[in-house]
This record gives sequence, C-alpha cells and structure tokens, in this order.
Amino acid sequence: MELRDLKDFYEKQTYYDYSETQFKGKTDLEKRVSELTFFVNIALFSVLLAITTYAFISVVTTILAVPIAFVLSLVIFFVCKKGISKGIKYLLK
Repeated sequence: MELRDLKDFYEKQTYYDYSETQFKGKTDLEKRVSELTFFVNIALFSVLLAITTYAFISVVTTILAVPIAFVLSLVIFFVCKKGISKGIKYLLK
C-alpha cells in the first residue's frame, strides 16, 4: 500500500472494533479437560475391545472373533458415550 499524501492515508485506513481484535482462546482448564477426555475415550475403547475380543475368541475362531469384537466394541463405546452424556445432562438439571 503506497501512501502519496495524508488524504490517501485516511481513505485506506481500516477501523476495527476492540472486541474483534481480542483472541478468545481456550483456557488451560479447558485444554486439560479436552486432553483428558481424549485419553479416557481411548482407554474406554481399548478396554471394551480387549474384553469383547477375549470373549469372542473363547467362543469362535480368531479370524471371525477379531472383526466381530471390533465392531461390537465400537457400537458399545458409542452407546456408552451417549449414555454418559445424557446421564450428566440429567444430573445437572
């Protein structure tokens, strides 16, 4: 941007609202809670996968047990997540 004189400066000047310039980032607590949530989700899925895999291996062959256990533990994981979130909302009411 090239300025030739003061009139040119005022024409090209941009005004910002103070609230637009302030960055609203996550607080440290929010960052830690999101990290903990991520690792709890991984741990819960891993435990469910291990339990269902062990149960299915004792009943059917390994080739069938692992994919079935993976799908079943994924479904159980999503049901548990949804149930926990609904339970927390119910408790907070």
